[in-house]
Amino acid sequence: MRPSLLALSVACLLGLVAMPSWAHHPEFKVPHIFATGWGITLDADGSGFYNDYARFTLGTDLSNKNYLVAPYKRAMRGFKRDKSSCVYPKSIDTLMRTGDWEEGESFIESAAMLRSPLRVFTRDDMTIIHSPADLTGKRLAYALGSKIPHSLGDIGVEYIPVADEVDKAKILDTGTVDAMIANMPDAFFVFQSLGQPLPPHDPHYDPIPVPRIRIVCHDTPNNRDFIAQFNHRLQELAASGEMAEHLRELGLDPAEFMP
Repeated sequence: MRPSLLALSVACLLGLVAMPSWAHHPEFKVPHIFATGWGITLDADGSGFYNDYARFTLGTDLSNKNYLVAPYKRAMRGFKRDKSSCVYPKSIDTLMRTGDWEEGESFIESAAMLRSPLRVFTRDDMTIIHSPADLTGKRLAYALGSKIPHSLGDIGVEYIPVADEVDKAKILDTGTVDAMIANMPDAFFVFQSLGQPLPPHDPHYDPIPVPRIRIVCHDTPNNRDFIAQFNHRLQELAASGEMAEHLRELGLDPAEFMP
């Protein structure tokens, strides 16, 4: 590990402490998990919805000492370089769709942790976006590093990359852009932090197939064991009702976001 990543791991460690169950499997090594930070919902200080959701789903039995939050591009570079590591929140489908899957690479992924539909939001004085044709000629803000232009393609829109999700919401409000594309529930928490309701949008328009949030790992024997244990915990959380209750406590509808 390079010194910069070592420093990052110390600074960004979420404080998840492994329970004694790990001691029964001394041959099992918990992988590094690179988290693609982008703002208040996945912050480098360990706060935000996705960091909390990692803590909730990983739990005490599947916690790890190597959860590293870094800016999106840096986290992806770390994941691609460390052939024994994992990345979150991602999916193999997303890696393929965004061009992050290179020929010859072999990945495995966890079961789905969360549905995360993308929505296109507009200002109050604009027509709601219902289709790609409605975006033609518009200025569309998107998260820097997320490769939205690659996924949506050349549809006659001017893509405006923004490094922070709160800034993205603010430039929509000021009229710097005509629309913004963002995942849910991310946008819910961003506008909640600004004391604003969600901007106008079509809740039934999916500009990109709805992503299922997962942990993606390089395919190694150790990571297969890790994924198997993690999947078992996800099944328990869903079956017990804990996952649904956790989402409800955050103001989210389990029917919309549970995988």
